[in-house]
Amino acid sequence: MPKPASIRGPETVAAAAVPALPELSRAAVTVALCCYLVGLALTMLGNTASGSSALVRTVKGRLFAPWMVPAWLDLGFDHPLASGGAGAADHALEVGLLPPAANRASRFPELRVGAQAARWRRLARAVADAADDADRGGPLAAAVGRGMFATLGGEDVVVRVVRTPPPERGAPPQAAETAYAARVRSRDGELQLLRSEPRVEVAPLVTPPEERPR
Repeated sequence: MPKPASIRGPETVAAAAVPALPELSRAAVTVALCCYLVGLALTMLGNTASGSSALVRTVKGRLFAPWMVPAWLDLGFDHPLASGGAGAADHALEVGLLPPAANRASRFPELRVGAQAARWRRLARAVADAADDADRGGPLAAAVGRGMFATLGGEDVVVRVVRTPPPERGAPPQAAETAYAARVRSRDGELQLLRSEPRVEVAPLVTPPEERPR
């Protein structure tokens, strides 16, 4: 009795026509993919401002840096509240008229919450961090002051960044401090920035003794 002929569909014929990769080649590809994924995971986990091992930095800089930036994988995992130090402080902006007017100062983020409050805190921190940079600190604070002219109804304001350190365990809350202060005013259409420098102790002036006659 003759055997029935096997019926093959077009998919089966196409699959049979494609030659399979040798076992050695498939093993090599699998090992390469595993090494790449492990290296990418180590790079993402070791990408922190608190430091990482020399091996992770080398792997990141030589192999994975070109792919991490476009994919936004170079943000790091360390949170400022977990790292401690000055970077964990809460920053806020205060802009008020000069001379001080009652109930005319504006504070940001104040009652704002969520992403909007986070943006204001980042702006305040950027102003404080760039205070010593003449190219970034001055123009940034001047732009903040100029933007508040219409809101406050005057063209002579004080821009202040208030920094509140994070509370330490078992210690009372620390008082807020002024991290940056500058006066922004408009004179004859020209924007002027006058930074307020903190007072420091200096040596007293001593009058030189009079020369004695010989």
